Amino acid sequence: MMLCFVLIIGSIPLSQFIEELYSGKPLQEFDVFKQIPKIENLRAYENNLNDSSVIAQKIRPLYQWFTTLFAKRGNGKVVIGKNGWLFYRPSIDYIIKSASTFDRDMGPLPAIIAFHETLKAQGVDLIMLPVPGKATIYPEYLSKRYKMNSGPPDNFHTSEFFNQLRDNGITVLTPVKMLWDEKMKNTEPLYIKQDTHWSPLGMDIVAQLLAQTIKNGKWLTGVPQRSYNIQSMKVTNFGDLYDMLNLPWSNSFNPINIKIDKVIDVKTKKPCISDSKSPIILLGDSFVNVFSKEEMKWGDHGGFFEHLALHLGIPIDVIAINNGGASISRESLARRPDALVGKKLVIWQFATRDLVNPESNWNIVRIPPPSKKEIKPVNQNVAKAIEPTKDVEKERSKEEPVKEDVSAEKTLTQDEKKLEEQKLTITAEVIKVSMVPDPSQVAYTECLTYIKYRVITVEYGEYKNQELLAVFWGMKDSKLMPAARFKVGEKQRLVLEPFDNHEELSHIMQADDTNDYESTPFWVLKMSYLN
Repeated sequence: MMLCFVLIIGSIPLSQFIEELYSGKPLQEFDVFKQIPKIENLRAYENNLNDSSVIAQKIRPLYQWFTTLFAKRGNGKVVIGKNGWLFYRPSIDYIIKSASTFDRDMGPLPAIIAFHETLKAQGVDLIMLPVPGKATIYPEYLSKRYKMNSGPPDNFHTSEFFNQLRDNGITVLTPVKMLWDEKMKNTEPLYIKQDTHWSPLGMDIVAQLLAQTIKNGKWLTGVPQRSYNIQSMKVTNFGDLYDMLNLPWSNSFNPINIKIDKVIDVKTKKPCISDSKSPIILLGDSFVNVFSKEEMKWGDHGGFFEHLALHLGIPIDVIAINNGGASISRESLARRPDALVGKKLVIWQFATRDLVNPESNWNIVRIPPPSKKEIKPVNQNVAKAIEPTKDVEKERSKEEPVKEDVSAEKTLTQDEKKLEEQKLTITAEVIKVSMVPDPSQVAYTECLTYIKYRVITVEYGEYKNQELLAVFWGMKDSKLMPAARFKVGEKQRLVLEPFDNHEELSHIMQADDTNDYESTPFWVLKMSYLN
């Protein structure tokens, strides 16, 4: 019996070792010897083994299928409710969190007040739009004992917090009561049964509420009107909460069919798009992106900002990043040159769960007034102090195996290789690393991460600053990528192009702890280490 037990336990690391050896992957079992044995390094090593375990990847979906089918149990992200309704666990946790979570380090109050002040200093107004989770509007599918005459189950301290904001002159538009009242008289769902987000109807109700608030103000004076039509289409999808269960089979869950209304510009006959020249800018998260970005799997060009433009009759400027309502959307705005020039109103949408979620850091972000950025030239004497230890051409030829470190995953043609050689190429030292969230604790499978460097040499192209901000894949398919484990002091060679060239990445969740809103971020095409 003991021998059998030992053989079973021993077979797991042995099978992982054989799989890595056979596939040519780095033998991660030895990674523990590559860094100082501190608690955080050992924990990161353990999590990496857990994420990449071949056995775990096979067994986890089967275990989840069994517990979902027979015990109606979800996982760390998903709670299974009545009649097949799925709920995002952090949205449930939000309802019962204590007041201390509002006042935590990196909490929301100082960040919101500071942002309001920076807008006010430049003559720009602010409307806060906190969007409730599904559990607040549909508690009856969580517990059959919930008394509907009690009203929506909201966090007891939220109204007090919003009153604090209002006392500081900040407009807060809370749609909870309107959504609850509409739910009580409407059989059509306001949230999607197997998704974290609102339905097209729930979204449009809030868009109309916001549009009416804006019309009652002074922000549309002198703004040329634009006409839009809608074009209905049907979309079928299981939903992101279903995807988070990671089931090998669908069990008792069925695809959800919904109808979205794409917004079409009457003049151009093309879908409504973001307009950076609009006097109104919307900052938001996935509640803005759903029905707008095709990658969300619920259609495109029929989301919150498009419907707000439809109801206002003007185009809207948008920065919406999945899981970015608390800070990342504001940070992206701060990185724009002359970010508030021509703006009259900023709408800041976020999920109410972010107010208390310890994973949501509310960074203080101030938008600088229009000014020229100071350029700190690279010290050319220092720049020559550290050179690549290998011939540049040999280094380039060996970069193909480390493509997974960054973005490209296709084999380059000769023409593409020649084009790539014309990109900005530098050697640099890592000076700041952002913390990519634990894949098991977030709703999204992808995340970008910001890394800050000290420039050593510029091998090709022009770059005059001493420091550089680079963007990598930090997580893909719910697995941490190598950039999530970069260490301060590592020296690398980078092939880069402006991050602004990649509009298709603009909505993806981001990890950014650099607090650098002055530098222009670059997307990393290739990375290799310097010996």
